[in-house]
Amino acid sequence: MQTNRNHWPSILILIVFAMGVLTLLSISFVTAIASILDLFNNSEGAASEMIGAFAFGFEMILLLICSWFVLQKAMGRAEADKPFVFPFAKWQIFAIIGIIVLSIAIGGGVAYTEIAWLAWIVLPVLTVLVIVPPLWLLFGLGTKGIELGPRWRVFGIFGLSMTVGPFIMIILEIIVLLGIIVVGSVIVAIAQPALFQELASMGKILEGETNPDRILSMVGPYLTNPIVIATIVGYIAVIVPLIEELLKPLAVWIFATRIQSTAQGFAMGVLSGAGFALLESLNASADGTTGWPVIVSIRAGTSLLHMTASGLVGWGIASAFREKSIVRFFAAYFMSVTIHGIWNACAIGAGISALGESLGRPEWLFNFIPAMVGGMIVLGIGMFIVLIASNRKLTKIPAALPAPQIEKMDEGVQ
Repeated sequence: MQTNRNHWPSILILIVFAMGVLTLLSISFVTAIASILDLFNNSEGAASEMIGAFAFGFEMILLLICSWFVLQKAMGRAEADKPFVFPFAKWQIFAIIGIIVLSIAIGGGVAYTEIAWLAWIVLPVLTVLVIVPPLWLLFGLGTKGIELGPRWRVFGIFGLSMTVGPFIMIILEIIVLLGIIVVGSVIVAIAQPALFQELASMGKILEGETNPDRILSMVGPYLTNPIVIATIVGYIAVIVPLIEELLKPLAVWIFATRIQSTAQGFAMGVLSGAGFALLESLNASADGTTGWPVIVSIRAGTSLLHMTASGLVGWGIASAFREKSIVRFFAAYFMSVTIHGIWNACAIGAGISALGESLGRPEWLFNFIPAMVGGMIVLGIGMFIVLIASNRKLTKIPAALPAPQIEKMDEGVQ
């Protein structure tokens, strides 16, 4: 059944998706061309560039699929409002684990051969096979038995979590970072003018420097300063989680009045986290060096963080709108920020410690990295338990019928 009434939410979402598709297509095309040129010129980075081009192209295809389902709603097709059932079964658990392990083993072998053309061909496909299946698995386990709602809204939320949400987050994080740099520069200029002049001179030298070892030797003494370390950790472990956990489930905020239960809010939060994790992890895995297996393995694990944390916030958003429980929202939000913050602190701590020998602090490598890695492992296990436990608890709660005011709002946009 079709209707002549315009459905503006789906039309606006389609406009956003169209812009996203064009952007991803442009980036993928330009990166692929650069990769081909570097491959023929025997330049380093050809495989990394192709992984990036393949990732952007894959994301574009997913966004086109999302656009098709949203377009059905814009055209007034009845199929758009059919409940979406995620095709997940228990046998997929073993298949997905097998795909991930096999892909990492093959990709690791290819990376260690350091054969440029082989890595250029194989690693882009294997990167997708390592990053995407865990998202499928975690979403299936986290949303099992939960009513997801109309298919157009499910794909709309997934697409928005790959486009508008990350874009706004990046802008805000850059603004805050620039603010920190400006304030820090002013404080240093006033309190220690000599140090400010020293940093300014070093900045001019670094503008034309391309040698990583040379750059690290110049910056190293400042990176070991406790104030600098505290600022870096504070930004990555506090400010970034505060921004990301509020905006990752942006689409859940947009559809908050139409979500019919707290369980559905949790599921839509997990979906938002999956979209963000897909975009971030695929693009962060663009590394064709011997470090490829380690990088993709870590990025695959990061997906659990984003999906679990966003699921909790989605549950909190639904609780605030459905049950007027503002306290529950803030509890879920700050719990997610805490989880994200601890994870980021461990990750950045391990990264800085790994540079300890280059920074003149070799003891960092042995004193801190085991604790940081151990913390991330324990946190990962804990997040998986939270994801499964939340699903089991929420599926036992009967789905509430839509409130009268929500029904009226839905009638106005059907």
